[in-house]
Amino acid sequence: MQAYNQKIIETPTYIEIYDYEAIITPKCKTIENEVNSERKQQLAWLYEDETTIEKRKNYDELSAQGQYDSLKRKQKHYQSMRFEIARLVDTNFDNQTKFLTLTFKENIQDIEYANNEFKKFIKRLNYDLYKTKKANLKYLATWEKQQRGAIHYHIILFGFPFVSFDRLTTIWGRGFVRINKIDVDSIENRGRYISKYFDKELELKEHKKKAFFKSRNLRPPIVTKKIVKKPYDSTNQDVLYKSKYIARRPVFYNTLNEFGNPEQVMDFQESIVHYTKIRK
Repeated sequence: MQAYNQKIIETPTYIEIYDYEAIITPKCKTIENEVNSERKQQLAWLYEDETTIEKRKNYDELSAQGQYDSLKRKQKHYQSMRFEIARLVDTNFDNQTKFLTLTFKENIQDIEYANNEFKKFIKRLNYDLYKTKKANLKYLATWEKQQRGAIHYHIILFGFPFVSFDRLTTIWGRGFVRINKIDVDSIENRGRYISKYFDKELELKEHKKKAFFKSRNLRPPIVTKKIVKKPYDSTNQDVLYKSKYIARRPVFYNTLNEFGNPEQVMDFQESIVHYTKIRK
């Protein structure tokens, strides 16, 4: 992968530009694998209390400070994922996009059990529609908890044909369903409207089982990375938002240790980023 100082992400509705003041050097997978154990050790010292390299503690085993730090890191990750989800929605949205909610009849609160039931439903729905075990269904999904503690699922289905309420209820087989078309006031708001369901209850999703699901057949947004001499010129374009912030990311490089032997080291690279969001 080549170095870059500009990244452009394009969906049918928006263009997002990231101009970096420093050149970003992508991490090398080979080097990353070679320093994997060292990286784990460094991350353990950075993020966990009394954590050994041999066995990382799970959430419940962490100290109060460790749990707090873990929550904050995951919350930041999930909030950034909301932007990724909005882009996927915008890129894959069509006139057959539907919003489906699945609810258990029983008060199911076990995340692992509920997620297994959800995955089995997806397989049954896919087979019912396409008469094949090949994964053709296009979707994004997340779980949420009701006030009584019961788990339910929000699912965005793309290119989804008409399926009767009774048929969906039978395929689900565990309780209640609600399905409707996505109704937003403009195409510019559809990604934001849907993605809001994906960053609720982040403190719960941090230390539970898998919180987000997506099919592998979704079209990704177009991402371009390159070296440029000047930042993106947004003159005479419909600029919706601009910001400047500092990004910090891990980098790997070769060096010699105290014995003169080559080794790979992880460090962090900081760069000022100028972000611009443009409506097409």
